[in-house]
Order: sequence, then structure tokens, then C-alpha cells
Amino acid sequence: MPRLFLALIAALSALGAATGLPPPSLPRDPSEGIKEGWTLLVFPDTQNYAKYAKNQPNWDRVCRWVSEHREAWRIGFALHQGDLVEQNDIATGGGQGGGDQNSESQWASARRGLDLLGGKIPVAFATGNHDYGPRSAENRNSRFPAVFPLNWNPRTLSLAQGGTLLETAPNAFGVHTLENAVFEHRPPFGRPLLIVALEWGPRKAVVDWAREVLARPAYANHLGILLTHSYMKPNNERSGQNEPRPRVPGNPHNYGTGKGGDTHDGEDLWQALVKDAPQVELVLSGHEMGAHVGYRVDKAKAGHDVHQMLFNAQGLGGGSFEKGNGGDGWIRLLTFEPDGRTVSVRTFSPLKLDEGKSPWWDHPRWNFTLKLTR
Repeated sequence: MPRLFLALIAALSALGAATGLPPPSLPRDPSEGIKEGWTLLVFPDTQNYAKYAKNQPNWDRVCRWVSEHREAWRIGFALHQGDLVEQNDIATGGGQGGGDQNSESQWASARRGLDLLGGKIPVAFATGNHDYGPRSAENRNSRFPAVFPLNWNPRTLSLAQGGTLLETAPNAFGVHTLENAVFEHRPPFGRPLLIVALEWGPRKAVVDWAREVLARPAYANHLGILLTHSYMKPNNERSGQNEPRPRVPGNPHNYGTGKGGDTHDGEDLWQALVKDAPQVELVLSGHEMGAHVGYRVDKAKAGHDVHQMLFNAQGLGGGSFEKGNGGDGWIRLLTFEPDGRTVSVRTFSPLKLDEGKSPWWDHPRWNFTLKLTR
């Protein structure tokens, strides 16, 4: 316990030292939104909403709030960090901590909630380990491409079709899906965004493809964002960083999809992709629990800061078991301020709002400000 306490104190101190900026204000009335700037919405792992029938309405509520307040918060894009479901392919629900819903019901819940955003907000996904195999990445079979096909959201169609999708890479079975996709978003001001969304434990072919896209001169001056499921840990290190071999539980190398070696953890991605990318300044991930959040800044080869963030909420609100509510409804609102460099990071819960409690997580690890290099 003392060692854990000291680690958390060190992590908190590292966050304050890394940002050095006052935290953003928290509106008394969240429905008022923002008066200037625009917002990038981030969903954490949401499998605990899907796996219990009683929690599925909570996921609907979260997505409904986002849809209803899209204009107030000027939400331009939404990112889901993966683990949409708890079990990708089981015929019957049940089991301790496993929920009471089969996979068909879980995927239907994930789709039903996000359909509330369809046609209004473009959405990118980083598929998680629970989105593969029967239960947790035993293999790379996934129902995700069938539930969220390329044309599921008009705002996420190709640029030629009036959407935001630039291109995709084949999944493990050679099919082009949203598992590996690059999007362009042009906000009302500032640099256009280049969002690179990758599959769980990305394979070498996928990382090679992403590296080639990021190296193209046409995107050199974009603001690059990497969206991937497993990258950061609550101790503010990347997964795989300073880890012994074999790696710790939860690392992509320890799953069925990683046993053959064709996978990347966070440190692998930093070395093979992020540090050499000329424009990536944000990396967003989920997967890890513990403190549920993490943050670090490193210099890329080109000299700019790369802000790397873990945000997860699946263990909150009662945890993963039947007593829980799915994750307390927490979502993250990243507001890009008018100067084009300042990003206000707020963590908000519609479920807390419904309970008459403060809907904001007012703590430096959950509510902070960062400054982009360019």
C-alpha cells in the first residue's frame, strides 16, 4: 500500500509539473456549453454498459446527452477508445463479472447508443481486446466490422462522399474496415486534424501503413492524433516501458493475438511510429484500470511535445460486477481554445448530473489544461 500511494503521488506531481497551467473552469450548468472554441469528445472503455441489461440504458443516456449538447459544446468529432463490449462472441451471458448479456445484445447496445450520434458527429474507433475473440483477444475475429461498417455513419464516409474518412488499412483478414482508419477533420480555426485510429495491439503491417500515411508531405502541417486502445498505464509510463520480460498482465503481447509477436504495445508504438511522426501531438488510449488515468509528455524527433493520455472509467461506479452502473457515465471533453494551442481537458458525467451530484471530476488528473507546441 505505501508503494502504491507513493506511485500515485508521484504521478500526480508529474502531471502538475508537465502542464504548469491553471485548470479549465467547470460550468455550473453543463448545458450552457462553451462560448468559443470547439470540442473533441472521448469515450472510455464502455463494455460494462453493454454486458448487463440494467446498465445498457446508462450508455444510451451518455450518448443521448452528447447528441443533445453537440451544438452547445461545439463537438466536432468523437473518439471511442475501444472495448465496446465485454465478450465479442458468446451465445449466452453469465458468469462472475461476465455480465448477463450475450454478444448479440452487447453489440446491439453499443450500436444503439452510437447511432444517436450518427449523421451528427463523425466517430473514430480504436478497437479493444474485448472486441476480439470469444471473450478477450484469443484471436482477431471480431463482430465490429459487421456492426460498424464503413457506411454506418454519414459523417464518417469518405471525403468524396462528404465525410471525414481519408483511407483504411486491411484488417487481419484482408478486409478494409474502420478498425484501421485515418480521418481528416477541419475545425472552425487552427490546423486541420489527422486522426489515426488503430486496431487492438496493432500488427506490423498496420503500423507500417500508419507510418507511411503520417510521413506524407500533404499532412506534415496537420495536428496528428493517434487513437489506440492500449498505450498508457496509470503510473504515467507507456505499456511495455520499463517492463520485465515476460511483460505484465494487460500488455498486448500477453494475449492470444500477441503470442506470435505480431503486435505492438505502447512502447512499441512510440518507438516504431509516434516519436518519428512529424505532426502527432496527442495520443489517446484506454484499457488500463487502477487510477484509470495517466499522462506524460515526451519530445518527438522533430522537437514538438507529444501529450499522451490514458482515460478509462470501466472500474468506476461499482466496478465491473453486477452492482456497478457501467462506469459512472464519465466522458472526456477536450476543448480546443481559440488560440489554436490551448486544450482544456474536462471529465464529465451525465449520470452524476441525473443524480443531482456534481457532474465534473474536479481533480488535477481529470481536469487540466495542456498546451500544444504549434
